[in-house]
Amino acid sequence: MKTGLLIVDIGNTSATTALYLEGKISELCRFPRVNGTEANVKAAAEKYAVAGVQKVVVGSVVPELTHFWKKDLSELLHCDAWELEPGAPLEIAVTYPKPTSIGADRLANAVAAVRKVGAPVVVADFGTALTFDIVTEEQGYIGGVISPGIEMMYSYFGEKTALLPRLTPKPCAQVIGKSTEEAMHAGAFYGYRGMVREIFGEIRKELGLPELKLMATGGFASTVLRDFDQSVMLCPTLTLEGLAFAWQYAESTPS
Repeated sequence: MKTGLLIVDIGNTSATTALYLEGKISELCRFPRVNGTEANVKAAAEKYAVAGVQKVVVGSVVPELTHFWKKDLSELLHCDAWELEPGAPLEIAVTYPKPTSIGADRLANAVAAVRKVGAPVVVADFGTALTFDIVTEEQGYIGGVISPGIEMMYSYFGEKTALLPRLTPKPCAQVIGKSTEEAMHAGAFYGYRGMVREIFGEIRKELGLPELKLMATGGFASTVLRDFDQSVMLCPTLTLEGLAFAWQYAESTPS
C-alpha cells in the first residue's frame, strides 16, 4: 500500500530527496548534478522502489531538470507527481510584487518556517546562493535578499588569482592567519559570517523588529553559524518539509 511522499528538491548543484511519512522526514539522499540527471533519477527510483510512494512532490530551481525528475521518476515508481509552481495556493499570503519569480525552494522555506515557529520570521538558506526570505504577520511573504553562497567566496580565490589555491569552506579557530591558506580561510569564513550578521541586522532594522526570529537551512548553515552570536534555529530539512506542507495544503484546497 502506497503511503508516503517522495520529496525532491532540485537545486543548482544537487537534487535532494527524502521520504515524508506521518510528519517525519527520513531516507534523505543527495544526488550531485555532475553524476548526470538520467543516472540520478534511476538511482533515486531504485533507492525508493520498496518504500511505498504515494506521490512524488517536486520543487525545482533548475527548469531544464524538472521534467526528468517529475515525469520520469513518477513513472518509474508508478505514481503521480505534483510540483510547487508559481501561483500555487499556499497557507501564507504572498504580497511580493512578482510572485511568479520566487523560487520554489524559497516558498517552501517560508511555508515551513511559519508552520514551525510562526510569523514574523526570516529564513536563511545556505545553498549555492545564500537567500534570506522574510514573512511578516500582516503581509505574509514580502521579499528577501540573495547573496553569493560561501562556496562562491572560496572558489573565487582560485579562479581569479594566479597564486592563491582553491579551498573548501571550513570553520576557523582564529582570525589572524599564519599561512596563506589560514589567511584565506579567515577572510572567507569571518567575512561571510559578518555578511550574514549585517544582512539580518538590516532586515530587523527595516522591519522595526529587534526580536525577529531567524531560521537557517542548507548545507553550510551549521558550518557558518557555529558559535554564532545571535539566536538562530537550525532546520536542515526545512525545504523538504515545506514542499510536503505545500502539497498538503494544495490537496485540501478546492481548485
